[in-house]
Amino acid sequence: MDKKVQSIKWLYLTVFLLPVLGMAQEKETKIDEVVLVGYTKVSKKDVTNSVSSVKAEAIKDMPSTNAAEAIQGRMAGVQVSLSEGSPGADVDIVIRGGNSITGSNAPLYIVDGVQMDNALSILSPKEIESIEVLKDASSTNIYGARGANGVVLITTKGGRKRLKTSINYNGFLGVRKIQNKIDVLDPYQYVLYQYELYNKAGIETDMTIFKNRYGTYDQLSKYKDVEKRDWQDEVFGREAFNFTHNLSVTGGSENSAFSLSLNNVQEDGIMIGSGFKRNMANFKYDYDISKKLSMTINARYSRQTIFGAGTSSTGSQSTNRLRNAVRYQPFEGVSTVNVDEFDPLFADQTNLVNPVLLANNEIKESGRNDLLLNGTIDYKISKYFTFRSVVGYLQRDEFVNQFSGTVTSLARQNNDQPVVFLSKIQTRRITNTNTLNFRKTFGNHKLDLLAGQETVRTDGESLTMNIKWFPKSTSAQEAFHNIQLASPPPGMVQDAPRTAAISGIPDRLVSFFGRANYIFNNKYVITASMRADGSSVFGKGNQWGYFPAGSVAWKINEENFLKESQAISELKLRAGYGLSGNNRIGSFLYDTFFITSSDYGYAFGNNVTPGATTGNILANKNVTWEKSASKNLGLDFGLFKGKVYGTLDVYKTDTKDLLLLAKIPQTSGYEYQYQNSGSTENKGIEFSIGSAIINNENFTWKIDANISSNRNTIKSLGNSASASANFYYYPSGWQNNLNDFLVQVGKPVGTYWGYVTAGRYEISDFDYNATTQVYTLKSGIASSASAANGAKPVQPGDLKLQDLNGDGAIDNNDMTDLGNAQAKFYGGFNQTFRYKNWDMSLMFNFSVGNKVYNANKLEYSTQYLYKDNNMSADVANRWRWFNDAGEKVNDPTQLAALNANTTGWTPPAGAYFLHSYGIEDGSFLRLNNVTLGYSLGKDFTKQLGLSNFRLYFTMNNVFTITGYSGYDPEANTRRNPLTPGVDYAAYPRSRFILSGVDITF
Repeated sequence: MDKKVQSIKWLYLTVFLLPVLGMAQEKETKIDEVVLVGYTKVSKKDVTNSVSSVKAEAIKDMPSTNAAEAIQGRMAGVQVSLSEGSPGADVDIVIRGGNSITGSNAPLYIVDGVQMDNALSILSPKEIESIEVLKDASSTNIYGARGANGVVLITTKGGRKRLKTSINYNGFLGVRKIQNKIDVLDPYQYVLYQYELYNKAGIETDMTIFKNRYGTYDQLSKYKDVEKRDWQDEVFGREAFNFTHNLSVTGGSENSAFSLSLNNVQEDGIMIGSGFKRNMANFKYDYDISKKLSMTINARYSRQTIFGAGTSSTGSQSTNRLRNAVRYQPFEGVSTVNVDEFDPLFADQTNLVNPVLLANNEIKESGRNDLLLNGTIDYKISKYFTFRSVVGYLQRDEFVNQFSGTVTSLARQNNDQPVVFLSKIQTRRITNTNTLNFRKTFGNHKLDLLAGQETVRTDGESLTMNIKWFPKSTSAQEAFHNIQLASPPPGMVQDAPRTAAISGIPDRLVSFFGRANYIFNNKYVITASMRADGSSVFGKGNQWGYFPAGSVAWKINEENFLKESQAISELKLRAGYGLSGNNRIGSFLYDTFFITSSDYGYAFGNNVTPGATTGNILANKNVTWEKSASKNLGLDFGLFKGKVYGTLDVYKTDTKDLLLLAKIPQTSGYEYQYQNSGSTENKGIEFSIGSAIINNENFTWKIDANISSNRNTIKSLGNSASASANFYYYPSGWQNNLNDFLVQVGKPVGTYWGYVTAGRYEISDFDYNATTQVYTLKSGIASSASAANGAKPVQPGDLKLQDLNGDGAIDNNDMTDLGNAQAKFYGGFNQTFRYKNWDMSLMFNFSVGNKVYNANKLEYSTQYLYKDNNMSADVANRWRWFNDAGEKVNDPTQLAALNANTTGWTPPAGAYFLHSYGIEDGSFLRLNNVTLGYSLGKDFTKQLGLSNFRLYFTMNNVFTITGYSGYDPEANTRRNPLTPGVDYAAYPRSRFILSGVDITF
C-alpha cells in the first residue's frame, strides 16, 4: 500500500480510535433524541430505518457561509464535496453512491415540509435546527418520487413559546488565499524548450522566427535573470475578503412563538473579478389558535449573485480560461506589443490571451432569487387523531448576464466587437400535503398510523438572448442595461431571442401514502409503508408507480438478559427492505413535439422563414418509473450509559429500469431516446461512533467519527450497449471526440478508459543510420505514433505506451481500464473540547483509494498544435536533443550521455488523449476546520445586559495530506454521473481564515 495512504490510516487511528479505547468513564451525556422520519417525528430509540442526523448543537459554533460545508464528513454514507473552489460553487451530496447512470443522483430536499432543489445553498447554517438524511428505501419510499437517491429533511429554527424575546448577532470577517499552484517552466526553461521546438526540424523559417522573437542561443542565458511573471498569482493570488452577518430575533408568548433570521454575505473570490453576494431573510410564526388548532407560517426570501466567469470548469479545451494563466509566456518582452496589452498576432499563433486582460474582459453575473412561502395547520381531532395540512409555494428566478469583451475569442469571431449573453429562467412550485395521524398506547402495545395525500405542481419558462456587435468602447454594465446599443454590420441580423422548455417542466405529481408503526413491549418494532405516485412526465398507462417498504427492529438491551447490564445501555438490531422511485426526466418525452427556430429555417425572398424540427430525441410512450430496491441491516449501540454510541449498517441497493438517454441508430432519424434500460447495484458498509471521553464541569472532550465503503457496479445496460460486448464509451468533454470513460456491465460507473504509460522510447529501441542520421524503430517494438504522436514516426525520447495485446501495434485495442473515482472508503471525524470558558473544535474528512483524472496534467505536458505555450514544470526533465552549446545531437552515444540524467519524455505532438500518467491516487486527509472560541463568564455578561458573548477564530481548509499533484483531490468538474473525478480547469481551492463574534441579548 502507498506510504501516504498508510500515513492517513495511522493518523486516523491515532487521533480517533486510541482516545476512544482509552476513554475515561465520566457521567452520562447522551439523552433520548427525536428525529424526523417521513412526515412525523419519532424517538431515535424507535427508529427502524437507516437515518443519519446532525443537530444544531453540532454546527452552531462552526462559522460558515455554506450549510453544506458545515455537515461535510459528519454523516456515514453521505459524501459532501465542493466541485471546485469558486465562490458559490456547486455542492455535490451523494448518498450511498449514485444509483442512476445518466440521470441526477442528487437527493430530494424537504425544508419544513416543502420540496426544494439544492436547498442547502439558500440556508444559513445558523438557522438550521436539524438535518436528517434518510438513506435506505424503507425510509425514503414514503417520499416516493425522487426518493431513490436519498432524502434530506431540514428543519429550520423557530421561536419558543413562553420565552422572552432574545436577539442574537453572529458575524465574522475573513480572508481567503490560494493554497497551491500548478508549477510551470521558469523563463529560462521556457525559452530552452521553445528553442528545441523551433530548431529541431531544421526548418529555416522556424529558426528565423525563434531568433527574431527570443534571440540567438548564446543570448538565451539572459533569461536566467529575467523576472518571472507568475500569471496564476496575478489572476488567483489576491486576498479575498469575506464579511458575513447573521442576525436573529426570537421570542414567544403563552400561545405563540416567532423567529426572524437575517443573513448577509459579501465575499470576494481569489480570482480577478469573482465574488459572491447573498441576502436572506426568514420569518417563522407559530400560533395556538385553540387547544386543538395551531398554525405555522413561514416566509423565506433569498437573493444571491455569483460574480466572475470562473475557469470554465464544465467546458472543453476551447473555453478553458485556466490554461491562459498556466501556458502564457512567463515574462515580459519578445514582442512589439506590451505584454499587458492585447496582441492579436500572438493570440492567433498561440491560442492564448494575456490572462489578466482576459479576466477583465469576461464579465459574468449569475444569480438567483428564491421565495418560499409555506403554512401548516395542525388540528387535534381527538386524543388519538391529529390532522396536518401543509401548503407551500416556491418561486425561483435565475439570471445570467455575460459580457465578452474585445479580446475574447467570441468577440474576435464577431468583428472584434463585444458580445452579450442574457438568460432568465423562472420556476414555480405549489405543494400541498395532508396527513391524518393516529397514535395510541394500550398496555404493552404502541400503535402509530399515518395516511396522507400530496400534490406537487411545477411550472416554469426560460428566455435567452445572444446579442452581438456592441460598440468596442461599451462596458459590461452599459451592455447589460442597454442592449439597443448593439448594431449589426450591413447585411447581418441579430439572433432572435429564444424561449425554451426546462427539463422536467411542466410537472404534475399526485401521491397517496400510508405508514404503520407498531411497538410491542418496548422491544419489538415493526414499520410498514406504501406510496403511490402518479407523474405527468410519463405517458398514459405508465404514470403510476407503487413503492412498498417494511422494516423491523429488536431492542436487545430491553431483554432481561441485558436489562441490568452496566456495559451495554443500548443495543438495537434493525432490518429493512423498500422500493423507491425516480422520475427525473424531461416532460412530454412520450410524445412528438415540433420546435420552430430560424436555425432550421429556409430562405424565402429576402427573409429567413423559421422552420420546424422534432429535435434529436425519439419519443417513447413506454418509458416509466426507475425503481430502486434497498435492503438494509443495521445495529445501533450505546455503551457505559451512553458515553460511547454508534451505528453499523450494511446495505445493498439494486436499481432497475434505469431512465437512460440511450444512443439509437441514426437510421431512425433521431440520435437518442429515453428508455428504461439497464440496472446498477450499490452495496456497502457504514460505521459511525462517538464518545464523551471526558465530561466534567471544567473540561469536556467529545469525538464523533464515521467511515463508509460503497461499491457501485453496472449490472445491465439493456439496449444501450453493444449486443456483443455489453458496453459503450462516453466522453468526459474536456477534449472533443475523446471517449475516455468506459460504461460496461460488471464495472463501476465512472471507469477511466485509456492507454497505460510505459515511459519513453530509449536509444536501444532503434536502429540508427549514421549516413542519413535517421532512427528507425526496431522490429518487434510497437510504435505509439498513431496514438500519441499525431502519426509522426517515433524517435528516442518520445512517449511510449504499452502494447497490451502484443500484436505489435499500439491502437484502440490497447486501451484498458485505468481505475475509477470510487473510494475504497471515506468518512470524517471531529473533536470538540471545552475548558472552562474556552472551546475548540477540529473537523477532518478523508478518502482512500479513489482515482482522480488529472486532465490539467495531460494538457500541460502535451504540445499538440501550438508553439510559444508554457508547460508543466515536469517538462524541464524531458528528453534532450540539444547540448549545452545549442547544437543538435544525433549520435547515439552522445545522445545517451546527454540524457543520462533525464527521465521525462518529449511532450507529444499529437492530439490530447488519456493515458495512465494522468490518473493519480486521490486519497487525502483534510483538516477542514479548526475553531477556537472564548466565552465571557455569565456574571460578566449579565453586567453587560447580555446572555452570551463569544469571540472565535477559525481556519478552513487548514491542510491536506495527499499525493495528488493538482489543485485539489476533491475536484469534480464534469456535471455528469458518468464522468466523475475529472479535474479540468477547476477554480483553485483557497484557505479561509476568519474571526468573529457571537452575541446574544
